Amino acid sequence: MPLFKTIPITGGLIGVWELTEKPEDLFPEFTTEELADPAFQQYSYDKRKVEWLATRILLKQLIGPDFSISYSEHGKPILNHPKFKHLSISHSREFASVIVHEHLNVGLDIENQNRNYNPIMKRYLSEAEIKQTDNNPLLQCIYWCAKEAIFKLVPEDGIEFKEQILISPFNPAIETQFGARFISGNNETEYQLHFSNFLDQCLVWVTA
Repeated sequence: MPLFKTIPITGGLIGVWELTEKPEDLFPEFTTEELADPAFQQYSYDKRKVEWLATRILLKQLIGPDFSISYSEHGKPILNHPKFKHLSISHSREFASVIVHEHLNVGLDIENQNRNYNPIMKRYLSEAEIKQTDNNPLLQCIYWCAKEAIFKLVPEDGIEFKEQILISPFNPAIETQFGARFISGNNETEYQLHFSNFLDQCLVWVTA
């Protein structure tokens, strides 16, 4: 089983799984009842099936089998587990990743930095952020993942990435932490985010 890496954090864990299998390769890890779950049966494409299966195997390896996942009215996953209460899930083409935490809300996103971000850049970056990233694929990827992670963290719908989530400039060559602001009405919240990059992947997470 391709558990790629784990990252321990205070009060929680991050796991990364390399998506190399076909669905049938993972079936032996599940009961017939688990495979009959409507949440799994809704998928017709093998890629989505593998993501669903691999995510749950990853969670079993991180926190044991005694858990279930439900979803909030905003579509955010809710982890039902004796110890870990908060969960965020993400997939790129090549990897699945999860973060769990005992008591803090979490957001996580993983993406391939070789993706072409230019066509969507003006939708998710402010003018200042476009200048900050300066056509740097790694920075474009980190900024995208950071905004996705905060979107997954906060209990709101309809968030405008370019206006409501603003990333503070930083140098990824020497820093693995950076700041961001989330603006909601007259309220502004600051977050500290962390990132890791490996095999052309950007992984960004936030706890609060």
